[in-house]
Amino acid sequence: MPKVSIFMSNYNTPSEYLKKALDSVLSQTFDDFEVVIINDGSVDDSKTVLYDYAKRDKRIKIVENEQNLGLPCSLNKGIECCNGEYIARMDTDDICYPDRIEKQVAYMDAHPKCIVSGAWADVFCEDENNIVKTWAPKMCSQDEYRIRLMFSSAPLIIHPTAIFRRELLNKNNLRYPEEIKYKYAEDYKMWTQCSACGEIGILEENVIKYRDENSDNRITVRHEKEMAQCGFEIQRDQLKRLDIEFTQEMYNYNHQLLMGRKPYDINYKHWMDLIIKQNAKPNVYSQSVLKKLLRERWYNIVYYEIAYEKSFSKRIKYFNSFYFGQRTKFIVSRITKKKPVKF
Repeated sequence: MPKVSIFMSNYNTPSEYLKKALDSVLSQTFDDFEVVIINDGSVDDSKTVLYDYAKRDKRIKIVENEQNLGLPCSLNKGIECCNGEYIARMDTDDICYPDRIEKQVAYMDAHPKCIVSGAWADVFCEDENNIVKTWAPKMCSQDEYRIRLMFSSAPLIIHPTAIFRRELLNKNNLRYPEEIKYKYAEDYKMWTQCSACGEIGILEENVIKYRDENSDNRITVRHEKEMAQCGFEIQRDQLKRLDIEFTQEMYNYNHQLLMGRKPYDINYKHWMDLIIKQNAKPNVYSQSVLKKLLRERWYNIVYYEIAYEKSFSKRIKYFNSFYFGQRTKFIVSRITKKKPVKF
């Protein structure tokens, strides 16, 4: 049995991209792995590329879908075909750094309670040698991860950097959701499921080059509204655990709480107070961490409103809306010129 199964789903990937992805996988410094590729009904020459590589390297196993089933179904089929202790995700148009698997295996070995971990990714558009930015999610406590997932999937696990512990996936019967309402956020839903069954980790090192072409054909562009709706459904699932009937208006508040500085709206505070109140009895999330995170976010919102507001009466109104203790914190921060840390 191999230590690692690297699994991919291919659907009409341009052959140039696919070859670079496969070359990067096969040239890993860690070599105890198999490669499981679901060919999801491709009708271009990518199928030929796959079989050419499989002839040259016996570690590659290709599984055919008779018709295109979509990514979630193909990923689940791939998991079923994997034999490794760990299952590493890989997209067919990204590029692994040579020591990706070696580093991620070492991380998982050192964190036996971790059900899934991710890592950092360098982002490029057309030229793989021209890195335009780095996605670098930071490690935080498990309680904080679970709370952050109540608001958004970002910035947690970059999907093509994920590596799973197969034993815990099977023990908890965890698979990607195949329901249509999660179609464009299957990874987000998977992280919420994993967080309820084990620990989530982040290896704070770059392990892949992530292709992010500036194109209107990207899924995030073509299906922006559908992705937002999927996010709504996933967050509604989580808030049901707090006996909160989630509405679109609440989703808007939820989404904005985790973003950058937003205009002052007292309804944000009412929404945060409701979450804290509803969590108190079942204690689904750590109450102390929940209060800390949400009230820090409110502090940030009010801080910047006061800092940029010219009307004295409005500044007083904002100042009075601080939680207990935050007024003193604000005064000290203004004297010391210390700005709040982003949530």
